[in-house]
Amino acid sequence: MHEVRVESLEKLESREGRMLLSANAGSLSIVFSQEVWENLLANAPSSAEPTPEELEELDYLKEQLEGHADEESFGSLLRDVPCGYSGLRYDLVLRPAGLFPMTTGYHFASVVDAGLAARIGAGLEGNDAVEQAYVVGAVADDAALMSGDESLRVLCVRGRSCSTSRFEMPPELWQVLSGRLG
Repeated sequence: MHEVRVESLEKLESREGRMLLSANAGSLSIVFSQEVWENLLANAPSSAEPTPEELEELDYLKEQLEGHADEESFGSLLRDVPCGYSGLRYDLVLRPAGLFPMTTGYHFASVVDAGLAARIGAGLEGNDAVEQAYVVGAVADDAALMSGDESLRVLCVRGRSCSTSRFEMPPELWQVLSGRLG
């Protein structure tokens, strides 16, 4: 096996169904077939730790949701609310004014895994104050995104992933997210 240390990356381009990588001031060129390149991308490990930019976006999303709640007329707006007997706390609990409101608890975390989602879900059981919960993370693993049900959803900054469609989101969350998108 021949090992080459890459000191700089000059360009990456698609050429005739192949990916060309040029490195080390042009002294190294590597050509990948499309199949190998796609396999490389599909199996590349991603960091479980959020980047500073993702954490900043998570904080901004929380601020925007709180700001939206402060500006609009909600039946109730609470901060730092216990999440059942899970030992966790919702950062924000919103109950819209109007007919048939559904109270939503929002828990923000830098990393969301299936264990955290399960603890929030367990906190929902037997809790009449919060009817549905969103666990919002800078990073969420696939198991967390798959673990939700109709009362528990996971939203992730990285990859813009969510365990629900926008049509099932609380209006306040969709308004904040759509404002960030457009």
